[in-house]
Amino acid sequence: MNRSKEAKSSQIINFMRDAHFFVERGNRFLHRNDYERALRCYRRAVEQEPDNPEYVCHVASVYAEMGQYQTSNDILFQVHDENNPALADICYYLASNYANLEDYEMAEEMALRYLRLQPHGAYAEEAEELLDYIYFELEFPPRRYLDGHVEAPHVQHDLARQSLEAGRFYEAIELLKGIVSSHSDFIPAWNNLALAYYYTGDLDEAMATIERTLEQEQGNLHTLCNLAVLLSHSNRTAELLELLAQLKKVVPMHHEYIYKLATTMGVLGQHEEAIPLFQQLFRQPFPHEASTYHFAAISAYSVNRSDLAKRWWTKAKQSDPESGIADYYLRLIDNQEELPDDVPIPYYYHHPVDQLPDKLGMASVESYRENSMLRASLLWALQYGKEDVQGMVVQLLAMIGDKEAKATLQHFSQHTSSEELRQTVLHLLNKLEDENETSDAGDNSPSAAKRD
Repeated sequence: MNRSKEAKSSQIINFMRDAHFFVERGNRFLHRNDYERALRCYRRAVEQEPDNPEYVCHVASVYAEMGQYQTSNDILFQVHDENNPALADICYYLASNYANLEDYEMAEEMALRYLRLQPHGAYAEEAEELLDYIYFELEFPPRRYLDGHVEAPHVQHDLARQSLEAGRFYEAIELLKGIVSSHSDFIPAWNNLALAYYYTGDLDEAMATIERTLEQEQGNLHTLCNLAVLLSHSNRTAELLELLAQLKKVVPMHHEYIYKLATTMGVLGQHEEAIPLFQQLFRQPFPHEASTYHFAAISAYSVNRSDLAKRWWTKAKQSDPESGIADYYLRLIDNQEELPDDVPIPYYYHHPVDQLPDKLGMASVESYRENSMLRASLLWALQYGKEDVQGMVVQLLAMIGDKEAKATLQHFSQHTSSEELRQTVLHLLNKLEDENETSDAGDNSPSAAKRD
């Protein structure tokens, strides 16, 4: 009997449950979407081999699958910092998590870091697709550049966006035309080119640009919103109503798309649709600019929701206390004043046109060169102000005298209905040309050479 027991004992195989066993078991649970069991198995593997960064990454991956991206990142950073700072795959995991958290700056940073470490790695294609999504779909300007992965169009497009934001619309047009001529599939450049034409009042070019864009990407939300605004300006009511019906069915999730749709609805006077979009936007954990609160307040004020408008203009004032723009509208509400029915509040973040004569003399010429908000207010006044205001603006633009100011004056001279203003502008342009020639001659004179 003893020999029988010994024989049986000799046949028992020792069942070794090492770290590799728990990883394999965790993988099976993960494939079945059984995250709790997968997590337990991966943790057992880490307990047995705590210095193995691969096993720790498995734990982080489960948290990411469960939607707990910040917890996943906390774990990944421990491995990244403590075990192997050069572990490239961790950079990609972090990039993916940050993208899901909608922290696109960090997602960009980590994706670029991965591509620097592993330009032909296992996740190189995914990292490049993530960067394309950030730059092309979301139209985020690149903060940093990677040779061979972020190409010249992104750099030029970033410069063009800066020109748009600074009110240098003609400069932006030249940059954007260069981009689309060499990279015709770069949709963000087409969209911004249409906007630049619109801001300068060249509606025909804006419409042609939009049509070219829709030929390439029929359902692009930015393009469709731009089209709706152009249809409204062109009084193409039937087409506008059809497009509006489509846009009202859109349920945007990302804050860039929410902002675009909200402001488009506001510009088109669809304030009841704009307000819930702005409310959705403000619930998202991102800082919001004073102009965004201003646009939201306009929609609220336009449908007699004065309390909501006051709250949003107060937010705008807190974000931008120096400009005094929000103060003007807060005084309207506090004094229970109303704007005339035929004077809708424009969806621009600057002083009302009727205040511009007073404001024009308050800032120096240099301020108008450098301050994008002041510059945008000049363009608005030139397009929509009364003739006396337009006359003050053209004089100020001539004093500014830079390339953008000259282009604005030339465009205005070709489109104004006032012959007196047209002659004034042509005289100012000729004067600027004479001053430039005199300046050039002075620079080339012997005395100028001696001064150098």
